[in-house]
Amino acid sequence: MLRKEPRCFVGWLLFFGILVSASSMAWAVELQSPWKFVFSLQGQGKGMALPVALYVDQEKERYYVVDSTGNKLVSFGVDGKYLQEFTAEGNLQKPYDMARLSDGSLLVVEKGRNSLTKIDLKNKKTAHLVVKHQGQEVFVDRMETDGDKVYVLDRSSGRILQLDEALQVTKSFTMPAGAGWLSDFKVMEKKIWVLDQKKKQIYSYDENGRPSPAVQLTGLDFPVSLAIDPIGLFYVLDRHRGTVVAFGRNGEFKYQFLSKGQGRDNLYFPQEIRLDHMGRLCVVDEGNSRVMVFKR
Repeated sequence: MLRKEPRCFVGWLLFFGILVSASSMAWAVELQSPWKFVFSLQGQGKGMALPVALYVDQEKERYYVVDSTGNKLVSFGVDGKYLQEFTAEGNLQKPYDMARLSDGSLLVVEKGRNSLTKIDLKNKKTAHLVVKHQGQEVFVDRMETDGDKVYVLDRSSGRILQLDEALQVTKSFTMPAGAGWLSDFKVMEKKIWVLDQKKKQIYSYDENGRPSPAVQLTGLDFPVSLAIDPIGLFYVLDRHRGTVVAFGRNGEFKYQFLSKGQGRDNLYFPQEIRLDHMGRLCVVDEGNSRVMVFKR
């Protein structure tokens, strides 16, 4: 003979089931990404070999993609249309990042000769500079600009260095004791935001070098790049998983989108993530030789 469960117990089971169902629905809504694919930047002819960085020129309304293996810079309009390629007459050696200075010249990180290369397009002049700090050669990696200031990530010391327009070091931002491998940084909201790949943390510093508490991130395998949204989110690019993960400013997980692969909704060993001046999210998809652009 089967034993009948008390009605109150059955009622509690139904109530608990409804709560679990509602919670699951709310979680699903929270995890939904608002980003929709717009277009890819892929170049013409042979396209791009290995794009590693993107610079967004707000004034000229252009995208510049740095193709390291192709030794060239490729420009596109904000509508995604290809414009032209620039090779500095074949003199670029493994370009890795770039920016445009206030005087209109281009500044390119060249890994092949470890230099910051200033290209005066108007006068067709090129100058290569090896940056030094405290008598030591700086191995420039990522680069950002803010007005007339240039910021670079020095791989040799694990510091962020601030340079003036003459490309002389004017300030050094030292990371916390025990910091791991720094993979990217961005300058925004009058702060420098730094991504620690090994510890999976984000550090931030004000203009005077005062640090804020580190933000711990979870659920990442190999974070390589960081973007900061004015609405209060961090976007972290996971190279090995081929995903973009969104976090709140305290490190709380929000959602993730894209996956590893070679389709339209995939990334294959992506290299950099950046928000442009129109609020679109741009992902440098190195393995698929393109830059993917998304909008909300």
